[in-house]
Amino acid sequence: MFAKWKWIGWVSGMLGMALSHIAAQDAHFSQFYANPLYLSPSLAGATDGARIILNYRNQWPAITKAYSTYSASFDNFFPMFNSGIGAYVMQDRAGSAGLTSTNAAAQYSYNLQINKQWQVIPGIQFEYGNKAIDLAKVRLGYDLSFSGGSSSWERLNIEQVHYFDVATSVFFYNPKYWVGLSLHHLTRPNYSFMGQEMRIPIRTTLFGGMNIWTEKNRRALTTRSFSWSFRYHRQEKFQQLDAGLYWHNSPIEIGAWYRGLPLLGEVNTVLNHDAIVALVAWEHGPFRFGYSYDLTISQLGWNSAGAHEISLIYEFNQRFDLRAGRHPPLPCSKNANPYESKKPQQRRRTIF
Repeated sequence: MFAKWKWIGWVSGMLGMALSHIAAQDAHFSQFYANPLYLSPSLAGATDGARIILNYRNQWPAITKAYSTYSASFDNFFPMFNSGIGAYVMQDRAGSAGLTSTNAAAQYSYNLQINKQWQVIPGIQFEYGNKAIDLAKVRLGYDLSFSGGSSSWERLNIEQVHYFDVATSVFFYNPKYWVGLSLHHLTRPNYSFMGQEMRIPIRTTLFGGMNIWTEKNRRALTTRSFSWSFRYHRQEKFQQLDAGLYWHNSPIEIGAWYRGLPLLGEVNTVLNHDAIVALVAWEHGPFRFGYSYDLTISQLGWNSAGAHEISLIYEFNQRFDLRAGRHPPLPCSKNANPYESKKPQQRRRTIF
């Protein structure tokens, strides 16, 4: 019994100390390529038509009201203008204090051909953000835990913070390799609930991968592939790396990757070995459903129950006939490469 309460107290202490930092940290998804607009504005319009994507993540379900994140996005490609547009809405809820972050963003991307193999897609994003906290829950938790003295919790006097933000990105790809860079929170908006100046740090994301092996059946329009992919992101002192392998055999896909930064040694020890992630996905016509589970290998261990994540992608108005036969085949699957198309051949997007 003592050990149980000791663990509960340790977890509660971790969540309490982290609350002041959580507001400055962006939510993350394990299926990052299944939420491409959140990953990079350059990926708006990454198919041959339109698509709708829904994402849900429940992190540490064994801890009451730990983290839950919802996201919905839409994007479309316009071949006449070599351009893509996109928009997404996301809400992240963290902790028993009712800390809620809501974001709505609009994106634009433009496809440029460098040579016969390489293409580059710059992108830009304009975003509205809102952070809210339930002051009654924060003060009640403080009163139940401590007596006397003063605390930074007592200086909380703002329940909502509104801000506007800008992000930019660039994405390079050819039939075998792809790499992208995204910079979010370029305006460094103020998110303080105490009337002070507390700026959201810039989030830098580097992602990419390579197609190790691909086999396409043109008659049956099926694909088998094996690929490697990674994502690294940094936001102030927080940094994280995801790297793993994907195997795709239409209509099934499985993947496994590691999240952590073991080479950092004793720095941010809790984050150095974060999780092992397993994915299974299934395609049927224009629909794709994915489920992933994060097996926690940090200090929280099995007590947190890891994280569950689901994604649903629906593609429609795919204009394959407009670009058939002239686009170099794009590598890999939707999970390993965010710029994949179902058709083995498409028309190349050029400037003119």
